[in-house]
Amino acid sequence: MQKIEEMLSAFTSAGTLDALKTALDRQVANLGFDAASYVDVRRLPIAEEPVPFYQTSLRPDFLETYLAEDLLGYDPVVNRAATTNAPFTWADVPEFRPAKGGGRGARNRARQVMDIARDFGYRQGFVLPLHAVDSHGFPASALISLFWRQEPELLDRPEHRPAWLRLAGSFYHERALNLRREAALPPLVPPSLTDRERECLVWACRGKTRAETADIMGVSDRTVEFHLTNTMRKLGVHSKYHAIAVAVQLRLIAP
Repeated sequence: MQKIEEMLSAFTSAGTLDALKTALDRQVANLGFDAASYVDVRRLPIAEEPVPFYQTSLRPDFLETYLAEDLLGYDPVVNRAATTNAPFTWADVPEFRPAKGGGRGARNRARQVMDIARDFGYRQGFVLPLHAVDSHGFPASALISLFWRQEPELLDRPEHRPAWLRLAGSFYHERALNLRREAALPPLVPPSLTDRERECLVWACRGKTRAETADIMGVSDRTVEFHLTNTMRKLGVHSKYHAIAVAVQLRLIAP
């Protein structure tokens, strides 16, 4: 219990994001990890989109290669952390395992991430998916990825990944969200949708066609199209499916 109390105390007393990350690095080093990364995974970039907020103590040459290859949006560890609650190791990710036949096989982007990590000496890792709600009531997901350079089998020992590490990760995430809020500009207010616009979008989200939505709502096809067009304009998108994704993310509708 003393270790978890020390870690939570260090996180609580950290007055800046840098101080918070320093506290994390010190604590996970005591568990045998070589580096740690904290990454906001609410929106994963592809095709040279901006990189989300992150903190890391990774080797600079590895980080430079990782970012230069635009791998964050394709990282299987990051993608898994965004859609699960339970902690996992790299070995739990299919792309971590070598291709059949002993070779590396087709170097798709996801497998490339794991190959590059090995090339830089990171032999295994432990990942904490972190899910919370920010100060504005929106979902806020992140991860803490801990990098291991020792024999991979050693990471199975409980002293290297104690049960309380999951609690510490959640506490770190909440503290980071608070510190980022204090340093951030006020967020944009989500657009307001009318009841009819929201209803049309919900039925579209549930797989209904325009004609089916019109029958359910007792209106014409043109009326449904009118409401969906207005919704896309308000959300700044150009397709019904993009409007659904943005509306769900902003919690304007629930699937």
